[in-house]
Order: sequence, then structure tokens, then C-alpha cells
Amino acid sequence: MSTRSEPALPVYLLTGFLGSGKTTLLSRLVRQPEFADTAVIVNEFGAVALDHVLIDVSGGDDVVVLDSGCLCCASNSPLQDSLESLYFRRLRGEIPRFARVVVETSGLADPLPLINVLNADASVARHYRFAGVVTTLDAVNGAHSLERYRECMLQLALADRVVLTKTDLLTPVEVEAALSLVHDTNPQADVLIAPLPGSDAAINLLEGLVRHALPQAEIAAESKGTSSQATRFGHLLRYGITSHVFRIERSVSWAEYAEWVRTLQRVLGERLLRVKGILSFDDGQAYALHGVRHLFAPPQPMPGPVPEAQRGAIVLITSDADAQEVAEASAALLRQGADYCS
Repeated sequence: MSTRSEPALPVYLLTGFLGSGKTTLLSRLVRQPEFADTAVIVNEFGAVALDHVLIDVSGGDDVVVLDSGCLCCASNSPLQDSLESLYFRRLRGEIPRFARVVVETSGLADPLPLINVLNADASVARHYRFAGVVTTLDAVNGAHSLERYRECMLQLALADRVVLTKTDLLTPVEVEAALSLVHDTNPQADVLIAPLPGSDAAINLLEGLVRHALPQAEIAAESKGTSSQATRFGHLLRYGITSHVFRIERSVSWAEYAEWVRTLQRVLGERLLRVKGILSFDDGQAYALHGVRHLFAPPQPMPGPVPEAQRGAIVLITSDADAQEVAEASAALLRQGADYCS
């Protein structure tokens, strides 16, 4: 049991393929006053970094205070070490206090290992909580990148929120086509168009990822058999990636949840790319669920009221797993009071 005296600090993963504009987006955000209480970790610093005007690493220090007051950890050390170093330097007063952390990946990064660290690593969980994935997609070249590169497809498939960039270079019809591509690839993600409004940029980008990542109208439609998740994932099927959605209309026990997790781990294992959802437990509390492959974070109590449309919604993103396997693996939750829709 943690003994920390303050809530766990949220950590967001910012990912996106080469040239998709995530560094430009982040460079703009760190100049916003609303972003000043944010720490930024540039993961795999040797491969990609924030603009050199913002970060000067010549002094050898791995934490830089930017002009806005935001911190940047320019380090290629393991992510766990970087997060732990930031936390204890914050605690000792060596760096300004921060309220959240954004981890920027390299453009070629597979996001799954990093989500694993943020989601389920015990050393990270002492002080932080995984808050979601933001992915940038180049509206001009995105279709080509998605077609050729599995990393780009994974980055988009695992996103909770997508920022569509370079739309100013396209006609309105082409922008609509890019938006349709995002929706076809990841119907659960909500989409923002870059550039984001200045004063609200940080809030719009980061707030409410767990809730916005869960489908609302789609769940209601699919539970009535009016649509098929798998057929709408056409851009993912060449990689064997599909999304499965179901809704639990009742409170579940901790024993049922534990059985469900063990079954998913045994049956799907490495093919379980991501689990996310909001589930009501029999203690009367709603909890956010996060899992990646074999690793599941302890369910986290939701901090405020949960809309009924999203309470009980669960999304599983899998690789090379069919609907029957997922339904069988989820039998502990689907026994009663559930609607499954693949």
C-alpha cells in the first residue's frame, strides 16, 4: 500500500510518426503559461529532441528549466529512472514542483513498451499514474505512413486522443478524408485539429483522456447489433489488429475482475495490445482500467462522476485474436448483464 501524501501525478505519452509534428506541438505547448507546471521527458533523446532553442544540454544537467517554467528531462536513461529522478528532485526542492509529466517518444518508437512502464511498473506506480496516449498524425502523409509502417499504425491504434497536423496544407475535402482515416483506424479516439487554440491548448490536449477514449454512441449502436467494430478497422486488419468493445451493465466483484485479468493474460498474452475502460465494482466505486499485454495496473478510482454512457464500457485492442477468443477470455465479466460487440 502506498504511503504517499498527495495524489499520483498523471503521466501522458505523446507519440507520433516521423514528421508528424509532435515536437512542433510540444514546443508550442511549453510556451503556454497553462503548461508551466508540466515536466517533459524526451525519451530516446539521442534520436529525437525538442528544438535546440528550447533545450540546452551542453551543461550536462539532465533537467532543464525552460523559459515558461516548464521542466524538460533530456535523457536517454530508462524511463523509470527518469521519472524517479524527477519526482525526488521535485520532493527535495531542487526543481520546481510540477503537476503532470508528458513523455515524448521518438518517431519510430513502438509505444507498447513505454505504455507498459507507465501502466504497470511498480516503481512508477508509487508516485505516478498513466493518464493516456496522445498521438499526432500528419494529415498530408499519414495515409502513406500508415500503409507502410507498423509503428505508425500502432501509435494511432493505441491513441486515446489524436492531433491531426498540417491540415492547413489541404483542402477542406482532403481534411475530411484525413479525419475519416483516423476514425476508421481508431474509432475510440477523439480528434483535435492543430494548431490548438492558444489559451486552452494544454487543457484541450490532456484533459479527460480516459473518458474521451471510451466510445459512447458506438457502444449503444453495437450492443444492438447495428455495426461491426472489426469491419470498420479495415486499415488495421492487414496487421491483424482489431478492437473489441463490450459493456458491463452491473457492478462486478474483485474476484470476478481478478479472474478476468488472469484469463486475458493466459489466453491472449502478448496479443493483448491494450485494455482500457471504466468499470463499477461492488464497493460502489467506479474504477479506470488499464492493461497492456501481460501487465495490468491496479484499477484506479475515478476522481469524479462518470457519465452513464461510459460507465461499464471496456475496449480491448488485440493482435491476431478473433471475437470468439476475446468473448471466451472475458467470460468472467460477460456471464450476465453484459453486451459484447466485436
